[in-house]
Amino acid sequence: MTERTRVSWLVYVLGALCAGAIVAAMLVVGPASGSQAGVTRTATVAQGVVQSTVSGSGTLAPATKVGVNFATSGMLTGVFVSVGGHVTPGELLAEINPTSAESSLRSAEIALTTDEASYQDAVAGLTPAEQRQAEISAEQSRASVRSAKQSLRQDEQTAKSEEASASATIAQDEVSLKSTEQSVAVEAKSQQDALNQDISQRSTDEKAVAEARSQVEEAKSLLATEKAKSPPNEQKISSAESKVASAESALRSAEAKVTQDGYTILSAQNNQAAGTVKGQQSIDSARNTLADAKKTKASTKLRNDQAIAQAQTSLASAELSLQSTLAANEVKSTPPKTSTVVSAENNVKSAQTTVEKARQTLSETKLYAPTEGVVASIKNTVGESVSGTEASSGSSASGGGSGTGTSGTSTSGTGSSGGTGIGTGASTGGTGSGTRGTSTGGAGSSGGTGSSTGASGATGGSGGGGTGSGTSGIGSGTSGGGKSETSGAAGGGTSTSDSGGGSFHDIANTSSSSSGSSAGAAAAGNSESSSSGSSSSSSSSSSSFIELVDLHGYQLVVPLSESEISNVHVGQIATVTVEALEGRKFAAEVVSLPVLSTSNSGVVSYDVTFQLDQVEPGLRPGMSATAEVVVKQAEGVNVPTSAISADTVTVARNGQHERRRVVTGLAGNSSTIILSGLKAGETIVLPTTTTTTSSRTSSTGRSGAFGAGGLGGGLGGGGGAAFFRGGG
Repeated sequence: MTERTRVSWLVYVLGALCAGAIVAAMLVVGPASGSQAGVTRTATVAQGVVQSTVSGSGTLAPATKVGVNFATSGMLTGVFVSVGGHVTPGELLAEINPTSAESSLRSAEIALTTDEASYQDAVAGLTPAEQRQAEISAEQSRASVRSAKQSLRQDEQTAKSEEASASATIAQDEVSLKSTEQSVAVEAKSQQDALNQDISQRSTDEKAVAEARSQVEEAKSLLATEKAKSPPNEQKISSAESKVASAESALRSAEAKVTQDGYTILSAQNNQAAGTVKGQQSIDSARNTLADAKKTKASTKLRNDQAIAQAQTSLASAELSLQSTLAANEVKSTPPKTSTVVSAENNVKSAQTTVEKARQTLSETKLYAPTEGVVASIKNTVGESVSGTEASSGSSASGGGSGTGTSGTSTSGTGSSGGTGIGTGASTGGTGSGTRGTSTGGAGSSGGTGSSTGASGATGGSGGGGTGSGTSGIGSGTSGGGKSETSGAAGGGTSTSDSGGGSFHDIANTSSSSSGSSAGAAAAGNSESSSSGSSSSSSSSSSSFIELVDLHGYQLVVPLSESEISNVHVGQIATVTVEALEGRKFAAEVVSLPVLSTSNSGVVSYDVTFQLDQVEPGLRPGMSATAEVVVKQAEGVNVPTSAISADTVTVARNGQHERRRVVTGLAGNSSTIILSGLKAGETIVLPTTTTTTSSRTSSTGRSGAFGAGGLGGGLGGGGGAAFFRGGG
């Protein structure tokens, strides 16, 4: 009874301790309402279109900028427009002092006078002084021929003499070589015979040494025998000792002779080796002498052959010069040809045309607007010096539109080529047509030449002319998109260059030349370019006197990353959002892709040009805008991308959640195509979001020690109710 009571009290005490521990834990952790509560979200699998887009931001810029310049330099005397003003084609913009143009006109008039004098000279015949000069020229040419023939004969004789001398030297050296080889062979045989004799003598002496040693041994043996007898015979012993001494003396003499034979053989061998080296040196010297003689003969022959060939060339040149002089004298002595007279007459007409062009240039000291636009900048003010441009280039953004540049038109004299007009299209997009050159040529001369160059393949053509004028050649080509320029080169001409389906017109200018020469660089007039697509940049806008912009078209250049640029191509439809207009969206398209990248702080990007397809009065250059391009899209069963984890989704079915593996397709900005694993209409569970209410204590969610996961840990905690630290 006492033990049972004791156990009951122990149970009660333990129960009280457990209850106290639970209360303490609740006070430390706090109520469950203070923890984070999970919110389950679901979505229905749907059939629809998934799109992948790329976007970038930039600032709006006019699609077209036109740099307008004076064709010649001078002092600015008047400006009739202001920045921001609207101008129409042909409107007077400014004017410069006409002094320079007046000077050019006077020069052209002087050149006309010179050509008229040349025409008079062509009509007249040779004077007596000119006839005498022709005769002297012919005699000088004949003297040159005689001198060349004499030089050739001397060179041929020298060659024969030197060749005979070289051959004799070679024959003598060959005989000397054979004699040396024979002498060396005889000497070598003599030395070998002497050596063989010495070796034979040493063999004989060595045999004598062996016999002497044998006699010494016999004498010693006899002496030992006599000494061993008893009683010894002193007389015989003395006789035996005498024999021993005599035998040993003979042995020493024989050995000395063998030693002397060794010295003799060694001396003979040394003499033989020295003789061999000396003989080989003599042979080598003779051979080298023979080889040098042969080389001397070959080099002498080569030198003489070259001298003869040069003399023959000089003779041929002198004979041709004589024939040319005689022919020229014959031509001079004949009456003037009709073609020469006509050519000189045409030069006069050409000079007259140049004078007319110079007068036109004088009128071009007034600068007119080549196209409609708004004045964006004026570089100079009245009283400042204006630099004229021989060829001003305008930018033409590929994708359409038109541009106008300048080159020159030139005249040429007798026999020279006509002027040349050159247009350069540096665009990287759109279609560019070549340039056209026009000129006035003399009799028999070629006409103007039209040519074009394009960084992306524009090609030009040319056309020949006849007497008096040349016809233009027209070339065409396509290029990618970007900037197009035209320029007038030496010889001038009128050129056109199309970019992206538009036209690029040159306003011609004029330069002149006297007889026989082509005109110099033609000064440029106005430069214009316009386009409905591509980047609106101009290589010369910053230096243009007046810059006109067209506010009826805008472009946007935005940087895209390396991974984005590969999916963008020219012609893609885009949407441009302008923030300043309350996020107004405008239709646009990609008109130009860059060839090279740009790098900023190690980040590589590519500047893509967009052309707005619509405009409105509220748009202004410099406004910030964002362009967005749909690069990929696909239609099919799709789900929010956030619902996919490791190629699996959580499907809600009959109140239960199950993980299901899926095969994904195109991943868009927010949704992903499901190729297999789900059907439209099924319900999937999205990632859990949490809401937080205020509480006295927060718990972090490491898994607890018992059962169903710690506070805040969710189903993934893997433990029970964590009393100290919870979380998932």
